[in-house]
Amino acid sequence: MIKKIDHIGIAVDTLEGRLPFWADALGLEVSGIETVASEQVKVAFLEAGSSRIELLEPTTESSAVARHLDKRGAGVHHLTLEVCDLSGALERLRARGVEIVGEAPRIGAGGRKVAFIHPKSSGGVLVELVAASGSPRQSSQLEQGSSVLLYLHDPQEKLWGVLRRLDSTGVVLEGIDLGSFDDWVAQIEREDQSIVGPSVLFVPMVRLEKILLDRSSGDLPSLAERFERRTGRSVQEVLGPGD
Repeated sequence: MIKKIDHIGIAVDTLEGRLPFWADALGLEVSGIETVASEQVKVAFLEAGSSRIELLEPTTESSAVARHLDKRGAGVHHLTLEVCDLSGALERLRARGVEIVGEAPRIGAGGRKVAFIHPKSSGGVLVELVAASGSPRQSSQLEQGSSVLLYLHDPQEKLWGVLRRLDSTGVVLEGIDLGSFDDWVAQIEREDQSIVGPSVLFVPMVRLEKILLDRSSGDLPSLAERFERRTGRSVQEVLGPGD
């Protein structure tokens, strides 16, 4: 039933204040940041061998993580186990009298289905079960040189380009506003002198809502694939290798 420990969740007051310890002092790689609306949290994942550390910052005062911080302070919030068959695992647990939080699995970080076991049934530990992914984790492919999408707030923006750096301070992206994508590609196709073009941008952690790997979905190609089909070159070739 259980494949492995997927990650350990740690409640923090702010990602910006706590990431320097985990990423800089300990040297763990920041592999993904996103806002999970269903749980009212902003999370950062750090790679730790075959498992991960998840830092959780509440986005509302009414979220479960905010209540945890008020009652217990910062620290370990939950343990997440990856299971092969989430629905089957929940059926077996309920048959054994284990209390599950909520009626059905919901969508968690990375778009994966999750469910929680109530601490009353596990001796005081909040246990999360996450469905095994059918493909390698997106976060494991998020690295320098990857094509990515950034979602920002205050003000809201969507950016696309090549990831140059991701660490506890924020993100360095060489790219453009998503709304300018087609104009930029058209200029390259026509070999026009660049009017709309990419810039090297630093996005501080406090503005980052989500960072996603730019990849295809079913029959829908990624932006990087669309770029290469139209220009005959990859975006990495056009922008260069970076530092």
